[in-house]
Amino acid sequence: MDKFRTICKGFFQIKNQEHVSRKALTLILIIAIASATVIYYHTDKVTDVSLHRYNMEAKIIKYRKSEHKNSEEKTSKTLEFFAESTPIHTATLSKASPRAERATADLKRVKDVCEKYKGTEYDEAPANVGHWHSSVDDEHKLIYYYIPKTGCTLWKAIFGILTNQSNETDAANITPYDIHFRMRYTNLYGLTPEERNRKLSSYFVFVVVRHPFEHLVSGYMNKLGEPGEPYFQNTYGAPIIEKYRFGATPEEIKSGKPTFSEFINYLTDPEMVRTYNIDSHWAQYYKLSHPCFVRFDYIVRFEHMKEDTQHILELRNLTKLVKFTYKEPKTSNEKLKEYMQQLTINQIYKLYEAYKFDFELFGYDFDIRSYI
Repeated sequence: MDKFRTICKGFFQIKNQEHVSRKALTLILIIAIASATVIYYHTDKVTDVSLHRYNMEAKIIKYRKSEHKNSEEKTSKTLEFFAESTPIHTATLSKASPRAERATADLKRVKDVCEKYKGTEYDEAPANVGHWHSSVDDEHKLIYYYIPKTGCTLWKAIFGILTNQSNETDAANITPYDIHFRMRYTNLYGLTPEERNRKLSSYFVFVVVRHPFEHLVSGYMNKLGEPGEPYFQNTYGAPIIEKYRFGATPEEIKSGKPTFSEFINYLTDPEMVRTYNIDSHWAQYYKLSHPCFVRFDYIVRFEHMKEDTQHILELRNLTKLVKFTYKEPKTSNEKLKEYMQQLTINQIYKLYEAYKFDFELFGYDFDIRSYI
């Protein structure tokens, strides 16, 4: 604003000079207005981006009392034990192996980050329904917290074989229909806190994660993109278009196919972020797997899926029961960059803020330069 006033003042000083022609004054006026517009626009954009960036880092997260204080108080206290207990895998991995070092570092990071955010809104014991995304194999003492779009089809197929729901030995030969609709998986939901904690403390517990932004792109492509799925397009896509697309026609709303930018606007809506109303295909990892309250023995990384899956089967002596043919994922780094480049810088920073806890928990880096 000060620069704008200076330009205006200079113009009127020139105007008062008698030797300056009307044509020259007009040209000077046009240049002054254009310069002021550029200065104002540039200042506004830089200030806007800077505020998002630094507010994101400096934001003080207010403590939110647990909504399940009475029903889950006992569970919360019992689960504190898990963070201090020794993961099962440390006794079976060679201390010299790179895999052991990575696995140990992953678990230590989760513990440290949970401690860092203790007393914040992230520090809430999950309600009973929070354990819905778990698969339990009592015979082989395995518990898998599954997150959609992180290779859960493979691990559900493996659990189907281990629980005698298929005659196949290669998980790749089981159809997606059988995996997601015919097979039935036991989970921790509905168990008493005592029984649930007994299994969590004595079974081999693991989760699979991937880069949070890759997870979102994969979920969007599969459920809301082309061809998408009618249920998700009607339940989520249509309302997203109606709310975030100015002047949307009835036909556009009915299509249920929002742009990726509109999808991100939905995910970063202050009323939607950090709630359980977001579908599991794009929900934050910590809301589905509760790493601050569940003692994990292993964190499988999607980028090491083949290696880590084989290793868990070896650790649990299951290689004679199950085989798997690994298929490379469809969502590549190029595809991720293609979608992220559809977003503004502000959108990317807001998206990171909404998923920042997942980035920190599982050690994924955020570099804005990778997406612009």
